Amino acid sequence: MIHPTIESFICSDVSSLMIPADDVASVISTHTLSHGLLVLSQVKYSMIPVLSPKSQLVGLISMPLIINAAVTIDSIDIERLDTLKISDVMRTDVKMLPLDTPFELILRDLIDHNFICVIDPCQNNEFLGLITRREILKRLNHLVHKLSTDSTIIEQIEQLQHALSL
Repeated sequence: MIHPTIESFICSDVSSLMIPADDVASVISTHTLSHGLLVLSQVKYSMIPVLSPKSQLVGLISMPLIINAAVTIDSIDIERLDTLKISDVMRTDVKMLPLDTPFELILRDLIDHNFICVIDPCQNNEFLGLITRREILKRLNHLVHKLSTDSTIIEQIEQLQHALSL
């Protein structure tokens, strides 16, 4: 369990960690793969959320998923990008959590995921935004540097290390 004081130092509330949906590149499931390719080529993310026309989180799409859909045994069929929909190739195994998820669970899940999609389960999984591993690491970096400047805390850690090594 993470001590509440440490948790509050890292984030006052989980929403402060989140990139809001309006600031996240996403596509609609009914868009073509060519549209998805265009969006992905313009953003710094390797994978982006796929939303339903009603802003519900339904999947994730990446450049490799799109390109693999156009590859045949002996060529690349670019025309498929204009006929296939994002829903035809998207991943549906999305890590998603409600906004009220405890910080400790978010931290645990970010070990295995670059980002976690935040949803509102009361609104049929409406997409609220993302929590990224990068944001957590920035805050942990800040915490470690703050702790490193406090000699009392350093002494206590050293005493604890010594006690544990006995």
